[in-house]
Amino acid sequence: MRLFTLIAVVALTLGLAGGPALGVDFSDDEMKSLKSGKVVRQKLPASGKGGFYGGSGFAVVNAPVEVVWRAIQDFGAYTTMFPNTTEATELSRKGVRSMVRFRLGHPLVNLLYHVELTREPEKKILSFRLIKSMPNDIESIRGYWRLFPQKDGRTLIAYVVAVEVPMSLVQLAGPDLERRSFNALLGIPGDVRRWVEGPRGKKYSK
Repeated sequence: MRLFTLIAVVALTLGLAGGPALGVDFSDDEMKSLKSGKVVRQKLPASGKGGFYGGSGFAVVNAPVEVVWRAIQDFGAYTTMFPNTTEATELSRKGVRSMVRFRLGHPLVNLLYHVELTREPEKKILSFRLIKSMPNDIESIRGYWRLFPQKDGRTLIAYVVAVEVPMSLVQLAGPDLERRSFNALLGIPGDVRRWVEGPRGKKYSK
């Protein structure tokens, strides 16, 4: 199954392909986790095979949707918002699109890649895809954020991602680092929640 198809599968599970409604089928335990402030991770069945990793992560943030929307576009804060992100540089911006260079640092593995991010302010969607004409240490990455305002003024974050990395990197990382890295990838909504709800998140309310 190709990467685009896998992204489409995740989109359908979120109810995003056919309209604005959120159609995620959360279990009772997942609902309890969200309500208690935990991150819910849903991994695709094909994830972890042949260098492919894909799935979605969800978290509820105690902040209005506009505040969270500003936070996920604050690329300059990514190096402190997300563990192991050592660079997030916006190289250019034109209209709703931005080109951003990312570096992920770890004692064993360091990754460089470039993505194009596209904003859809009305839907609160921030999508991203690899710019293959730029230097990259991964083979592909594609996905999106989508924010859903809740009746109580909070925000549900949905983060969907599919990434392909060379098998040489998978073998270098080993199974333990591979597992922890993927767990951290789907846990990104929790990083945003901690950032926005913390003292440094106050600037997005202004």
